[in-house]
Amino acid sequence: MRLYPLCLPLLLAGCSDRASEVVIPPPRVPPDLLQPCAGYTGPPPQSEGQISDALIAEVRGRHCANGKLATVADILNKSSPFEG
Repeated sequence: MRLYPLCLPLLLAGCSDRASEVVIPPPRVPPDLLQPCAGYTGPPPQSEGQISDALIAEVRGRHCANGKLATVADILNKSSPFEG
């Protein structure tokens, strides 16, 4: 009975192929990072105040998107199996 735990890994290793493909599961990305960020979605601006509001909304949307991209890049870099 004591030899069973010693022999089992050897038997399982003998059944596998040396050139078998290694399957790496995809990294877990939180679903909120996959949601789009809203920029300016209103009508075309007609005055300077509306242009200013549209530019501010667009900058906020781009900062949101860039922040999400940076976070996803960090997740992908941390889960890379080839890092040393």
